[in-house]
Amino acid sequence: MMIKKFTGRFFLLLATMFFYGASNAAVKLPALFADHMVLQQKTKAPIWGWGSPGEEISVEASWQESKIHTKVAASGDWKIELATPTAGGPYKIKISGENLIELDDVWIGEVWLCSGQSNMTFPLKYSDSAKGEIAKADFPSIRYFGVQQQFGPEPFRDCKGQWQITSPQTAASFSAVAYYFARKLCNDLKVPVGIVCSGWSGTPAEAWTPKEVLQADDSLHYFLQRWKEIPQKVGADSVKYHLAVQQWEEQKKSGNNNLPKPDEPRNYYYYSKPWCEPGALFNGMIQPLIPFCFKGVLWYQGESNVSENNLYQNLFKALIKSWRKQWNDEDLPFYFVQIAPFGYSDLGAAAKLRQAQYNVMKTVAHTAMAITVDVGNMNNIHFTHKKEVGERLALIAQAKSYGFKNSVYKGPECFAVSKVGHGLLVSFDQTLFTIDDKKPQGFEIGYKDSKTNSLLFVPAEATIQNHQVKVWNNNVKDPLVVRYAWLEISNANLKNSSGLPAFPFQQSVEMHKSKTKSSR
Repeated sequence: MMIKKFTGRFFLLLATMFFYGASNAAVKLPALFADHMVLQQKTKAPIWGWGSPGEEISVEASWQESKIHTKVAASGDWKIELATPTAGGPYKIKISGENLIELDDVWIGEVWLCSGQSNMTFPLKYSDSAKGEIAKADFPSIRYFGVQQQFGPEPFRDCKGQWQITSPQTAASFSAVAYYFARKLCNDLKVPVGIVCSGWSGTPAEAWTPKEVLQADDSLHYFLQRWKEIPQKVGADSVKYHLAVQQWEEQKKSGNNNLPKPDEPRNYYYYSKPWCEPGALFNGMIQPLIPFCFKGVLWYQGESNVSENNLYQNLFKALIKSWRKQWNDEDLPFYFVQIAPFGYSDLGAAAKLRQAQYNVMKTVAHTAMAITVDVGNMNNIHFTHKKEVGERLALIAQAKSYGFKNSVYKGPECFAVSKVGHGLLVSFDQTLFTIDDKKPQGFEIGYKDSKTNSLLFVPAEATIQNHQVKVWNNNVKDPLVVRYAWLEISNANLKNSSGLPAFPFQQSVEMHKSKTKSSR
């Protein structure tokens, strides 16, 4: 595929030329280290850069009495660790070598990395109530660094971007999810907050995962093999796709408006998007940020992997593990967003992707998931209610990373299913309410078809009894499975007393875990 090969080599050539020059010149810093930046408080924050081999480097922070000294290695690299105080500022940092670099208006606070695809990069100016929100976005202690898009077959050493002070003049282009997260954190913790947003719309998780990680895991070889086959398969896929679209358009003209538009084949979709190649975005947009000190990671991605839902759990686990390894922190918090309701052509595949995300939350330590069943839009994958998403991520961070004892950070979660008469009794870990004060909706029950022995699902009636829901269908005498917010996701309406929605699930009557205390 000539486009892919040319683009990758072009970016690699530029990066090589740039850093060859940098390693033989005066001291230079990555783009992350600049005026208006935020450093993580109460830690040893890595500061690094490039210079002439053997060059003496000194780093002086205005909150410290003494300088830190080091030498540029033969490779042209240097790095020190700078002890940071409790939150505050503004401070200055001076880096001296053959030249002097002065960083002004440096603050100490809480710093988070935000990454993923379009619902993470979705700008504040397009979100719900944007005009009013932007007008009051006067938060000088919130600083935002947007990583400019770049990709390639080899790791980059630096990125492009600049730290911006949050104001009505700058906030419109910020990630809406990141902005609302930072605003709540800043207001509640009373500390400066730094956001580094590194995302790219329409991108799959494998592009954000180091290629060698995919190579080392047999269960993930599919993503590497698929990319190799794209040039061979794209022609036939394109012909088939355009014929299907033509037939769909003809059917619409004849009055059949209920058929979904044919899905764009993955090979066809990725052919002109070399940045989606496995590892390409990790190389370009994550590697340059390592080892900058972050409190944790916020991740919103999954829509581009719906068709690989059966592999997503392993892929996402591998991504998290690899990032933690790169940052040398196996406990690095990783909080993510479950994909929202949308009219995918295969609703079952989307449901399985959500389940894969849930499974990651339940099996990977120091993770948590924000639920979006109540804010999505079946007609628009880029729903506008991003305030709820950002604030739910902030609630998670407050409870799990900042020790807020009374923070309710998640909605009701099913822990047991049992038979009762001809129905099922579903037990949750919290007292239940409905969003619209109507009867519970979004439940289905499954039963075995006597003719085919296959599992069939039908909508279920439901009533709330404190922390339990009784579900039934008068035509089903022997229900075996219950699911909630699975395919019937747009009308799911369970919540807790704080308004947080219940987790989607599918469980059989055999499920019965020992009840645990409600997670706030």
